[in-house]
Amino acid sequence: VLPVAAASVQFSRPRARPRSARALAGAMNATSGLEGGAAAAPLLALYASGLGWSGIDTKLPSEGSMPPLPPVCSWEFLSLVAMSIVGPYLFCCLTYAYHFSRLERTDVKMRILPQDIPKPEHRYDWRTALSRPEGISAVVGYIAVIILLGPVTQIYDVVPFAIKDLTPTIKPLVLLAYFLTFDFLMWCIHYCQHHWSWLYHHTHDQHHLIKSPTIVVALTGYLPDTCLLIIVPFHLTQVLVPFGNFVTVFAFASIALWHLHMIHSEFSHPWDPALKSLGLVTTHDHHVHH
Repeated sequence: VLPVAAASVQFSRPRARPRSARALAGAMNATSGLEGGAAAAPLLALYASGLGWSGIDTKLPSEGSMPPLPPVCSWEFLSLVAMSIVGPYLFCCLTYAYHFSRLERTDVKMRILPQDIPKPEHRYDWRTALSRPEGISAVVGYIAVIILLGPVTQIYDVVPFAIKDLTPTIKPLVLLAYFLTFDFLMWCIHYCQHHWSWLYHHTHDQHHLIKSPTIVVALTGYLPDTCLLIIVPFHLTQVLVPFGNFVTVFAFASIALWHLHMIHSEFSHPWDPALKSLGLVTTHDHHVHH
């Protein structure tokens, strides 16, 4: 649906805007430049459809609209900030709980040879992993920076359009577009890291010092690696994919973060056969990569 709709879309000539940082940031995040023709309109409506409590919502954002975030001093804004800052840490704790729940099971482990057994600190030291600057703290730092630059200080608004749309619906096709875009961008960067020696040794090689990774050390490595391989494609995905909203971004980020941890596991998962049948990376594949 997305390629067909994108091919049918005509881009309208933007109106003259002040050459200010705020205007440039608004143009970067806006999806209002999309003006569909007769053939594209139904496809765009289908692509942007959201599932909510009241059923299916096919309403597109109004042309030229930039949904405002709640006032900085409001409880709604503070709740969103708390969810964005504390949520990733809680989510990592859930992945660690899953890790420890299956750690003592021998029927699911893939690594039984002495040279393949992970180091004890990579299995059990979840507190250090949680506090490492290149881990989930880097993602939280990215969220904090865009909030401070945009809504709080209004220095430069780099908050993606989707984050500002608080419509309580999830958009399945937009969610799929997020995954396809993020995976493609991440694959390109990862490919360059492994085929450009300078880039590999200045970003990614620290992560590959771990020959037998675990869920606990999924994000362990080097801060420039996390910024380049995770944060950059994550932000670009939100900017490039149109008609997203906060709920869909939250679902996408949660599933992507979960999968990123799971493929570093030392044991197989019940869903690995399904991923393999779809041609997607599994835990075994990523262990061979390491």
